[in-house]
Amino acid sequence: MVFGFGSSSSSSSSSSSSSSSSSSTNNNNEGIERPAPTREERKACWSSRDIYFGCLDKNNVLQAGDEIKTDQKGNKVSQVCGNENELYEKDCGKAWIDYFNKRRTLELRRQATIDAAEKSGNKDKADAWRAVSGGGNVGKQ
Repeated sequence: MVFGFGSSSSSSSSSSSSSSSSSSTNNNNEGIERPAPTREERKACWSSRDIYFGCLDKNNVLQAGDEIKTDQKGNKVSQVCGNENELYEKDCGKAWIDYFNKRRTLELRRQATIDAAEKSGNKDKADAWRAVSGGGNVGKQ
């Protein structure tokens, strides 16, 4: 019985066997629920993210993933920040990577809007965008 909702043992065994077979065919282990990361794991992820994003900034790559170049066959030809990206993907979960990459893009767009408003002399617009929570100094080093 699962949380008292009346599921019988035969249905739970069939559902567990189907979930185990689906997770054995799933190479990414996406169906496996993992415990929350420890403080050390979070620090390692944030550190790897900062190193990777710093490399992207040095190489003037705005969107994570745009640094990967491929040939006509789809093989990776050149990739700046390859080691940094590998460490980032090793240390951080997919959901965190997706979140950090989107957050970086949004922060860079926000900063570009502020810069454009300042350049055009629209101080009020620049101040309004500065008041929007941007999550840090992404792209500013």
